[in-house]
Amino acid sequence: MANFDGPGFAMVDGYWIQTKAIDVEPSTDISPYLSRLLEDCVWNGNRAIVFDLYWDVKSLGAKSEWRLSSVKLSTKNFCLFLRLPNTFTDNLKDLYRFFASKFVTFVGVQIEEDLVLLKENHGIVIRSSLEIGKLAAKARGTPVVEFLGTRELAHKILWYDMSRLDSIQSKWDEAGGNDRLEAAAIEGWLIYNVYDQLQQ
Repeated sequence: MANFDGPGFAMVDGYWIQTKAIDVEPSTDISPYLSRLLEDCVWNGNRAIVFDLYWDVKSLGAKSEWRLSSVKLSTKNFCLFLRLPNTFTDNLKDLYRFFASKFVTFVGVQIEEDLVLLKENHGIVIRSSLEIGKLAAKARGTPVVEFLGTRELAHKILWYDMSRLDSIQSKWDEAGGNDRLEAAAIEGWLIYNVYDQLQQ
């Protein structure tokens, strides 16, 4: 079983999130970590995995070339951060299969462009995805909520204290690896809880 042996972080409600950051090399087997996330989301009943994608953009004249540089995946108990290689290798086929799973819903904030970029640039199709802002706007009857970012959306729905996340983000350029991993864990945990709240 994959060991999420990175730092663990306490959330404002006392919940504990265990993390793992991986620099993916051609020989890196990420499948045990992806399987652990799937198990966790099924075990916790809502079958949701929160995801966030980060891109490198290179301008080529009038066009831009987009390359997926890292992926953040979160469940109720775990946060996995994958830094991807410049050239995709065979071991990333596990990531393709993971995103194609029809047994879970991949939940994100402002994900429509990401879904298009994934398909156009890498041939990755996420079978079941949910834009949490749209769900929140419909559930709350407030259309403007659809366009909020992670922090603002979570504050509007959950009313949690955001001071730790604000503190990390205010000094982002100087933040160390553990601070950034904590911010990733907090953001994933927030969206997971927004989704959970809206499902009730």
